Amino acid sequence: MNLQGALLVGLAATTVPSSGLSQPAPPSTWCNPLPLPDYPVGRFARTVTNGDPLDQSPLWLLDHKEQYRELADPSMMVHEGVWYLYPSCDMAWVSRDHGATWQHAPITIEGEGTYRDVGYAPTVERHGDRFLLVASDSPLYEASSPLGPFKSLGKIALPVDPEIPPPVDPMLYSDRDARLYYYWGCTATNGIWGVELDAKHPTKPLGAPQKLIAPDTKKFPWEALGEWNQNPAVSWMEGAWMFRHGDTYYLTYSAAGTENKTYAIGCYTAKSPLGPFVAQRKNPIVRSTTGLITGTGHGSVFQDSAGQIWCVYTVRAGVAHGFERRIGMDRAEIDAHGELFVPEVTSFPQGVSGHPAATGWVPLNDSLRTTVSSSAPNLPGRFAVDDSLRTWWQPDTQDSAPTLALALIPGSTLRAVRIIWRDLGLNTLKGVNPGPFRYHVDVETAPGQWQTVVDQTHNETDLLIDYRECAPVSGSQIRLVVTGWPKGITPGVVQFTPFGTSAGH
Repeated sequence: MNLQGALLVGLAATTVPSSGLSQPAPPSTWCNPLPLPDYPVGRFARTVTNGDPLDQSPLWLLDHKEQYRELADPSMMVHEGVWYLYPSCDMAWVSRDHGATWQHAPITIEGEGTYRDVGYAPTVERHGDRFLLVASDSPLYEASSPLGPFKSLGKIALPVDPEIPPPVDPMLYSDRDARLYYYWGCTATNGIWGVELDAKHPTKPLGAPQKLIAPDTKKFPWEALGEWNQNPAVSWMEGAWMFRHGDTYYLTYSAAGTENKTYAIGCYTAKSPLGPFVAQRKNPIVRSTTGLITGTGHGSVFQDSAGQIWCVYTVRAGVAHGFERRIGMDRAEIDAHGELFVPEVTSFPQGVSGHPAATGWVPLNDSLRTTVSSSAPNLPGRFAVDDSLRTWWQPDTQDSAPTLALALIPGSTLRAVRIIWRDLGLNTLKGVNPGPFRYHVDVETAPGQWQTVVDQTHNETDLLIDYRECAPVSGSQIRLVVTGWPKGITPGVVQFTPFGTSAGH
């Protein structure tokens, strides 16, 4: 019997419910891209009806406009052991288990109620007994808690000077001596700037703004704009972030363009918050141009309660638009020379803080053996296992339970699954809105016997990226059965990845 025939037999065979397996312990791992609930529609797509004609923006990537979802430019703050994530396009997300799971916790602004999008590149910084929030070209806000309610203090009063870039991609940094600093810059050639602010009246600069980092595409070719860093006249330096470790100040920045796979993070160091700054020898500190996770730029560096340093960053996913992005995170380190770096950009499961970094879990599917019960023309199941955020398997929605089956590596043990979805036909102005996908994942533990290892047939959470551990189990095949999707949406499976240990590991 061929594999397609085996699949059809399997669909008709007995499926053991998930209660037949012991339930997994609370998650001890996480996996990129981060599985954040309630991904918002992209800022440039919110007034778009699918099929609208293109404008002059080169960032639209199809032959027409199409709605997409977007989170990017993440800044992270740890307060009382809780992780607070503030990305562009919506705020905020909270994790109380060191990044293993996240909850959407919209912020509030006094007089405006729930308000989740104050502009691109938001940052929140604890300064004394208050929390300061600012985003690109936004007022400065303050609150007594990380989620607000925030109240406006007005805009930071930068001097009017054509040499000084506009206040885009801002970052606030409160030093140990309670002095407050402001960093910004998002231009083709004008670099990263900084100034000290009045600690008690933070909209008032103290002294003149200074250029702290200038682009140098000759010395650092990775800074040049483009999918292949092919435009040395432009770097588009942006995304400043300040991190202090010991007596060293690490000022990170991004270059090469967020729409490109070459987007990356570099770092300069100094012994004071305003420099002088010197480029690290180890640069860029985060860059990945191949595999699932690419375009790893504009993010933040933080230290958790256990002392582990992390870098959270933007991930390219552009299908409809160059600003269609996701979020990733990896451990960072300081080397023997005092230089900051990220040892590895990961797409496999990693241990949360307090657990081993490397789980040893790897993809278990035999990518050459993929079958489907239904598929739209020219979109076969292999697109769901090709390690790309820009392709997907698109099932025939006339099938009430589209199924994607993968052969498992013989002798392997399943420990987790990752499903990355695409909601084709998203069109909020026409009432086609994001929502939960419903499914179950089964393993063929014996010929014709399927056991459910993940049951989300009653899921109510909108998870564009879904990562779940399961009780360990072995089998010959694994299948994803899609049982529900938002009204008007055609579900697409960007990636379906079983993770675990293979024989001999």
